[in-house]
Amino acid sequence: MLPRISVIWLNYNSAKFLSLALRSLKSLFELGYNNYEIIIVDNASTDGSFEAVKGFVERFKPSGARVRFVRSDRNRGYSGGMNLGWLARDPGSKYVAFLNNDLVVEPCSLREIIEYMESETGVGAASGLIYYGDGRTIYSAGGVVTELWSARGVCWTLSEHECYGKDRPHYATYADGAYMVMNAEIVKKVGVYGKPFLDKAFLYFDDYVLGLLLWNKGYKVRYYPIRAGLHYAHRTIKPTINYFGIRAQIALMSIMKTRFRPIASLHLLRRLSIHSALCVRGVKRSCEIVRAIYDGLSLGSYTKRYLGTLTIYKAPYLRATNEELKCFILGLCKELKVTFKDLYIHKID
Repeated sequence: MLPRISVIWLNYNSAKFLSLALRSLKSLFELGYNNYEIIIVDNASTDGSFEAVKGFVERFKPSGARVRFVRSDRNRGYSGGMNLGWLARDPGSKYVAFLNNDLVVEPCSLREIIEYMESETGVGAASGLIYYGDGRTIYSAGGVVTELWSARGVCWTLSEHECYGKDRPHYATYADGAYMVMNAEIVKKVGVYGKPFLDKAFLYFDDYVLGLLLWNKGYKVRYYPIRAGLHYAHRTIKPTINYFGIRAQIALMSIMKTRFRPIASLHLLRRLSIHSALCVRGVKRSCEIVRAIYDGLSLGSYTKRYLGTLTIYKAPYLRATNEELKCFILGLCKELKVTFKDLYIHKID
């Protein structure tokens, strides 16, 4: 018999894409897995989507399905919302899965991920092959963190034939937070107060921080070659991507040790000087970047008190080339497309 699992599905103001959110929720009712519960966390939605979701569950929940609701008193972001679901989980659940409300799950994916995790020891978190909504373009085949403090999905925006190694299990820096499965006991051991995320992180400083923490504590993160789901990305968070993305990277620079750490201050000073000057001239986007930098420094300092300094070199990571280093210092970097052959993996087993 497969172990018990809690599936946590996070909702926030999904009225503008309600049909997709309900399709995502419906896919959870159709999982090829018998021993699970669904915990629906609502992050204090104000657009009527919580009531719509609740009504949908009351009408279409299969008999015997275990569904519970947790409603937050405020919008706690991804990290805080998922932590609420984590605290509400069945204490007998061996695994916990986290799902975004813009991701439609493949029916057999949960069972297949659990079967893989049950066959190995020391795996703290795992994810499968996640596509964009077109079902052809890859959103993530696990995640990787680079020596220059950025995080991205392996094979992001590539087609299947371009994604080298997608048909084999691989180590990854982190499991993708859009749909990831955790070993509850392992995460309780390494997390702050036994929770997977820092509540204060809010957004974009969650899945890869957990992945780095797991590796630094002697556990593993895996990608498994199963078709996991379709992700219609950024439906909720699109207006805030710039601020929270910068904030998270600055916080990561504060807590993650790499061989390029001495140049982090140079990069930060240059970036802050340029955008402070533009902000004074009334450029709103630059003012937002300045705020994100200062907030990132504050978040990094806060995180370090609880997690200490993490090193990237205990995890699979992406090495930086001289060209990438130059563009990092000058602030001209573009997102790189990465496959498994690009990852540097120490001897782990």
